This record gives sequence, structure tokens and C-alpha cells, in this order.
Amino acid sequence: MRHVFFSWVLSLGMAAFCACSSAPAKKTVADSPTLTAVDSAIIQKVVEEKQEKPKVEVDLEAAHEFFFLAKNMEMRGEQRQADFFWKQAYKADPTSRYLGFGVAERLVAAGEDSLALVEAKKASKLRGKRTAAQYALLARLYVKAGETDSCRKYFVLGLDSSRYQDMGLLYDYSLFLEAVRDEKELVRIYDLLLPKVNYISTLFQRQLSLLLDMGRDSAVVDLFGKAHDATGDKQLLLQKMRGLMAMKRFKEAIAIADTLTSAKPEDEEMTIMVLSAMPGDSAYAFARKKYYEDGVRTPAVLCFIGQYEYDMDMRDSAKVHLLASVDKLQGQPKYANRAYLGLVNIFASEQNYSQAIKYAEKSDSVSNGDTRMLLASVYALADKFDKAFPLLDSLMHFWETWKPLPGVVDSTNLVQMKNEAMIKYLQVLDIYSRALIGEALELEKDLRSDSAKSARAVDNRTRAQKMLEIFFAKDSSYSRVRLSMAMNLERLKRYDESFRHFETLIKLNDFNPHERASTLNYYGYSLIEMNRSAAELEKGYKLVLEALALEKDGEGKDAYLDSKAWGLYRLGRFDEAYQAMQLIDHKKMSRDDVFWEHLAAIQDALGMKKEARKSYRNLLKMNPKHPAALKFFGKKK
Repeated sequence: MRHVFFSWVLSLGMAAFCACSSAPAKKTVADSPTLTAVDSAIIQKVVEEKQEKPKVEVDLEAAHEFFFLAKNMEMRGEQRQADFFWKQAYKADPTSRYLGFGVAERLVAAGEDSLALVEAKKASKLRGKRTAAQYALLARLYVKAGETDSCRKYFVLGLDSSRYQDMGLLYDYSLFLEAVRDEKELVRIYDLLLPKVNYISTLFQRQLSLLLDMGRDSAVVDLFGKAHDATGDKQLLLQKMRGLMAMKRFKEAIAIADTLTSAKPEDEEMTIMVLSAMPGDSAYAFARKKYYEDGVRTPAVLCFIGQYEYDMDMRDSAKVHLLASVDKLQGQPKYANRAYLGLVNIFASEQNYSQAIKYAEKSDSVSNGDTRMLLASVYALADKFDKAFPLLDSLMHFWETWKPLPGVVDSTNLVQMKNEAMIKYLQVLDIYSRALIGEALELEKDLRSDSAKSARAVDNRTRAQKMLEIFFAKDSSYSRVRLSMAMNLERLKRYDESFRHFETLIKLNDFNPHERASTLNYYGYSLIEMNRSAAELEKGYKLVLEALALEKDGEGKDAYLDSKAWGLYRLGRFDEAYQAMQLIDHKKMSRDDVFWEHLAAIQDALGMKKEARKSYRNLLKMNPKHPAALKFFGKKK
């Protein structure tokens, strides 16, 4: 043993010697490295951990006994005794997190929130299972204590722990967020809470209000969609559709409408809503599919089918569908009015003015006066000027004296309102001038007209001219108004003014081929009829030929052939004039006194006295005072 000990000592001594003999020079304190703040913190932590913690007395047996006694008291409804045993159990085992929070919960129930917070804080530092209920209790106690940051911390911990499935905690957190006005986080929590409460109205409206205030339109649309999916409420789907349409997300809206299969009001409105986002042909096909195949068989959808057919010139089918829908739309004035207006146009184009007036009056009754100008126009078309003029006088006075409401101060809205008022005023001028000219034409055609009626016709045209000039001064871009001025001036014998307007119209060429042909013929015939010079006569004849070229087989063909024949007559080319007259459908023109006047004059120029006499007699039957016919027979007497 001694030998071994010696060897160990010797080895140690040798090691020390070697170390001393080879060690470098001794370092001073100044040469030692300085400790950093991080090093100091680590050392302090180690020191604290090594310090002996105070021992806690734990009597698990007593804790268990008191806990079971507490539960027994709770089951018997003896809450005061139960609370006492909870506290005793916690005293017996102050290391139990579960018992600590249990005591805190009972203090809350007793209204002792401050003590409860103290106990909950203490329990939160103990070991044990951390639960969402514990975090929730802390969060609610911090709410009462007004400690905002701690509230938020424990709400988030509780919700994370429950995986956001605790509805009560979600609701309490939402109330906290309302109090601190954290709208962004509140929207997120409502989004989680709403499905759990089946989109209850109060929370839904609050979420909707928040999203609208934040300008989150897409989120609003999604909210309505989710609410509909959860509840099946079609009104919510309708609101989603309105949002999609407002945001021009037409494909999504159309896709939803394509799934609709009932005749409920919401299905009807959604179907009609998306039609405006489609081109005409597609909209017509979609409306027919929804009505005939998908079961959205409502009068309003049928009305739209009829309207599309009218626009596509399918007049017969349009009339059938509009008539079938109109009587069933009495409770839907918006759609009924569309049917009324479609029928007004159809019957007016058929010159069935009694029916046109019937539906124009119906339209006026449901549109709060918005279609009164149309009614006045239809009255004028039907030669019911005694009804047309009072309406037009009223409309003229209203729009001449219109002023915006005093409350309108927004400059953009004010400008828009003034522009709309000006458009309405110009529309009245247009319709009124046409009505005056229409009555003047009737007076001029009346074979029993006396000097008073003739004077009234001139007065009508003079008034109409003033209205057209006011219109023209406000907006000279409407070629149709210029055409009305040109024709009216010609009838007022203000030829040079009239012809200047015609020249401008020909150069502008704003009309479709049919309208251009009519304009060329009117101007050309006027020059021929005036017969002021050879140049004007030749020009008028060429204009008529151009009109004929545009209207080879159209409705105006016979009238343009008559103009051509009269031009040839004025040019002294009587044989050609007669040949042109032979191309006219005499049956169609048999009630036109101008046709008989021209034919008779051409026959007389060719020496066809018998035929001329017959033609003049037909003319006298229509107009006993016709000067050309009287002259012809007076010459032969």
C-alpha cells in the first residue's frame, strides 16, 4: 500500500514540477479577460439555481381528502362548504396548479376578483397541465383589472390552447377587442366565431359594418357567401350577387345564377341581374335557358325574353311574350313598366295607336311621371294633339324652371344633376317640335282647311322652328334635329336656310343607308320642285338617283321613283319620265295625290289626253280644289 501511495505522490509531484518548469510568466489582473453582461447573467442564473429553495410542506393525503369533500359538497349544492374544502385542499398541496386555479375560480364566483387574480397569478407559476380554461380565467381577470397587454396575452394563449374551438372564449375576446377598438383583429375573431353561432344576426351585422368601414369589398362578398352556405338563406346569396356585380366580377355572378333552379323572387332577381353583364345574344340565350330549362319560370324573366326578341327584330314572338307577362307583373311595377314600354314600341311601329296609347298610359301610371314624355309622343303620333300639348306644356314649364334642391352642395352631383336636367329639357323640345310639325302636316293635308287652319299650320311650324333652334344652340351634334330643321324650313319657304342644313347633313353622313336615302330624296325633290335653275334641277335629279341606288328594294323605292320621274319631267325628258312612273306599284300609290298629279302632268306632256284626263279625275276625287287639275279641265272647257 505504501508503495502504491508513494508512486501516486511521486507522479503528482513530477507533474507539478513539470508544470512549474514549463509555465509561462505569471499574468496580472489587468491581463485577465473582462466578463460581459451575458456572462454575468449566466453566472447569476447558475447561482440562483444552486441556492437552496425553501421546502414546501405537502400533505397529499389530506389534499385528496379535502378535494373529495369539496366535490361532495358541490354535488349536494352546499357551495360555501365546498369553497372551504377547496381552500383546505390547496393549503394541503400548495404545489398543485389545478387546485390553485380551482380556488381562483371560486373566488371569482364569490365576487372577489382581486383575490382571485392574486391566486391565479400564483397558480400560473406552478407546474402542471396548462389548460385553455386557466388562460381564459387569467384573461378575464386581467380585463377586470384593466391590464390590456396581459388580457391580450392570455386570450391568445387560451385560444391557441383550445385551437380556437372555445366559443365562450372567442366571444369574450371579441368583447375585449371591441373595448380596445382593435378592428383588424376583431374581424379575424368574428370570422372564427360566426360559423359557431350560425351567423347570428347581431354578430353578422357587426362584422358586415366593420368590413364596410374598412373598405374590404371582397371580404363583404365572401361573408355573404359563407353565411348563405351555412344558413341556406337566398337573401344572403342575393346580397353576394349584388356585391359581385358591383365589383364587376361578372363571371362569378353568372356562375352562381347558372345554378338557380326555382321561381323564388331571389332566383328571379339574380337571373335578371346578370343579364346586364352579357351581350344581347348571350343574354337572350341565358334567359331562355333559365326560363324553359332551369325552372326560373317567372313573368319578369319572360318579359326580358320578349324585350330581347324585340331588340333582335323578332316582333311577333316579342309581342306574344310581352303580352303573356304583362298582366302577371302587376305587383312588380319595375318589370311591368319594361313590358309596357316594349308593347308601346311594337304597337306604335304597327301604327296600332290605340294599343300603343293604352300601354303608354299604363307606363305613366307606374313610373311616377318618368315616361310622361313618351306618353305625349304617342298621343302626337296618334294625332291626339289635344292630349299631347297640355302634357308637353307642363313638361316644358317644369324643365325650363328646374332648380336643384337647396340641400345639394356637392359640386360633382350638382353638375351631374344639371346635365341630366338639360337632357330632359332638350328631349321636351324635340318631342314638342315634332308634335307641332305633325299637327301642321295634318292641317296642310286637310282638304277642307280654311285660312285659319292654314295660319295655324304656319304658326305651329314657326313655334317648332324656335324650339329646334334652341335645341341646336345647346347641342348641334344631333343630325336628326338638323334634319327636322331643314325640312321644316323648307315648308316655311325659307329655302336657302333649309338647303344649307341639307348640304351639311349630306357631308356629315351620320345616318344609316335608309335614313340617308330618305334625306337625299327629300332634298333632291325639293330642288326639283323649286325649279329655280338648271344647275339646281340637275343636282336634285342626281340626289334622287343616289337615293334610289341606296333603296333599290326598300320601302321608299316607289316614292323615290316618283321623284325621279318628276325630275325627268322638269328636265323635259317626258318619255323617260313616263317609263319611270310605270315602274311604280300603282296600288300602293293610289291614295297619294302627288302621284296622280305627276302622272297626269307627264301624260299630258306626252299628248296622252285620255289617260291624263283619267289621272286628273282621280286627283280631283282626292282633292277637289287641286289647282293643276282645275286648270287642266278649265283649259278644256
